[in-house]
Amino acid sequence: MAMNKSIKYGTGGALLFGTGNALMNAINQMDTNSEFDWSRFFKAFAKGAVFGGAAGFVYGSIRDEKMTNVLSKYGTVPNYLHKSLNYYKDDNVLLLDKAEQVKAKLNQKFKGDLAITPKFHGSIAKGTSIYGSDIDIQLQFKKEFGALADVYYSVSDFIYDEFKDAKLESVREQRHSIGLEFKIKDEIKRIDIVPTRQVENDNNDTCLFVNKTGFFEKPTYKKTNSLKQLIALSFNYREKRIVKLLKVWKTENNLIIKSIHLEWLAKKAFQEKKVAQNIEKALSDVIHFIACNIEYLRIVDTANSNNIISNTLSNEEKNTISRFCFKMIEDIKKDKRNIIDYFPSLESAA
Repeated sequence: MAMNKSIKYGTGGALLFGTGNALMNAINQMDTNSEFDWSRFFKAFAKGAVFGGAAGFVYGSIRDEKMTNVLSKYGTVPNYLHKSLNYYKDDNVLLLDKAEQVKAKLNQKFKGDLAITPKFHGSIAKGTSIYGSDIDIQLQFKKEFGALADVYYSVSDFIYDEFKDAKLESVREQRHSIGLEFKIKDEIKRIDIVPTRQVENDNNDTCLFVNKTGFFEKPTYKKTNSLKQLIALSFNYREKRIVKLLKVWKTENNLIIKSIHLEWLAKKAFQEKKVAQNIEKALSDVIHFIACNIEYLRIVDTANSNNIISNTLSNEEKNTISRFCFKMIEDIKKDKRNIIDYFPSLESAA
């Protein structure tokens, strides 16, 4: 266990530098008219391997010591994961206050046209947001308001023309929403406003305008139901912590997967197997479920059967994530310290 990275980097360095040095020797020999000398070729490989192996071993040893010290500071892997969650804790009260102000201004402007008062939607409503998450505000207009394009652009025009806030940095029309960026304590924070319109009065089924994003695209619409989505993706306290940890994992490793897809995969994993009390075991179970099922599991939006959430990733992208998950499980099984590679933010703070 103590030689986790030293052996890995030493072996990799030996192979890389040995092969590189041998290839350079071969190229040099081919530039001459003399007969190819295999003994020189293999000696060049050996010299490169010795140098690369030694350099890799030293670097790996330093890395091993650093990882030992980091994990020692936090004691155990479960404690390290709990601290990682705390590091990404969504405690931006100022952004939440700003979002409440935005909700109030939207309600004041469109009160007569709204079926219900503006509501928080997405991760903030599900209790699965982490630091850096956007806040989504959903506006549900009455059916008789008019065309979906009118719903979208009436909100957009209000934001551009009338909405005033000293901290507002920029506004942009997005695919389903109007995005607002605020500068709060020298950081850019985002609030997305999602205008929808009821399909029938006194019914939670709504439609939202899908703005064109490409030059040749035409605007369209999509059916949705925020209440059904919230019910389908409801989590208990322990499940919420694992979902948040998965979002941290996604962020830390730059994984290309939508948060809602990740939430659905977690939900399926929880339905298959009871969440372990130990956070390390619970995370391992969910990562293993994702590794085994992401390529084959068809996930359909409960609010719209035409919206296949699992199709937001290509087969190649799903395969990449699956292999990444299997590698993570294997790496941590070999050495507990390797958890730091997959949740590295705490290392810089150690």
